[in-house]
Amino acid sequence: MFRRLALLPIALVAVLSLVLAACAATPPAAPVLTDPKEIVAKGVTSLTDVKTFEFTGSFTGSVKVPQMGDFDLSTVKMVGAIDIANKNLKFSLDAPTLLGTKIEALVVGNAAYYKVSGALAAMLGGTADKYTKADVPTASGDPMAAVTDVTKAVAEIQAALAKLPTPPVKAADERCGDQDCYHVTMKLTAADLQALDPKASAPAGDLSFDIWTRKNDNRPAKLSLSATSADMGTFGLVLDIKYDVPVSVAAPPADQIAP
Repeated sequence: MFRRLALLPIALVAVLSLVLAACAATPPAAPVLTDPKEIVAKGVTSLTDVKTFEFTGSFTGSVKVPQMGDFDLSTVKMVGAIDIANKNLKFSLDAPTLLGTKIEALVVGNAAYYKVSGALAAMLGGTADKYTKADVPTASGDPMAAVTDVTKAVAEIQAALAKLPTPPVKAADERCGDQDCYHVTMKLTAADLQALDPKASAPAGDLSFDIWTRKNDNRPAKLSLSATSADMGTFGLVLDIKYDVPVSVAAPPADQIAP
């Protein structure tokens, strides 16, 4: 009996060593992807378990507006966050060079609240000092569910990718902050866009779309869209995305809502 008791500490140390080794073991790496279409598709399917995310957007270049001139977009910033489970979101756009436009918007359940200042205030009917309340349309179903219907989104994206005259290309892998990312780029000329939808009016320029997805979970970390047009100029948008972050959205107090 004493010999068995003497062996007990040794057995415990052995068990603890195995447990610690298992905890410290590196989890199996995700399969390496090489097909750009598969990378894009997995970027969409990876969103099925996302609970919250936030994004920041920055613009580049300038846009030409008929009879109004060129507007510098480099100072335009936008920020947003979405709580998918609770159907809440918040969004802000600050565009000082677009006639002082500024938008703040909240969606809480089936109600939307927004404040607008600058050139768009008269068009959207909002005010700069108080929120305007509006009901979120639900006649066509849950709008948040429509946005997050991954199965439908993947089918639509795969169908669109199959129609592209110029297929997407996998560029060199890159770092996205502290993550290793795949990089897929798609370039579409005006002729390509016309071929996708011959019935549509002829596009005014070329488009370039880039997506960076994290290798560890395939979630999109960054999106980039740029356009070059003789009529509208050269401009672009870059979105950086973070997932499963704290998102707090609440309806504004009653005294901050316009009658």
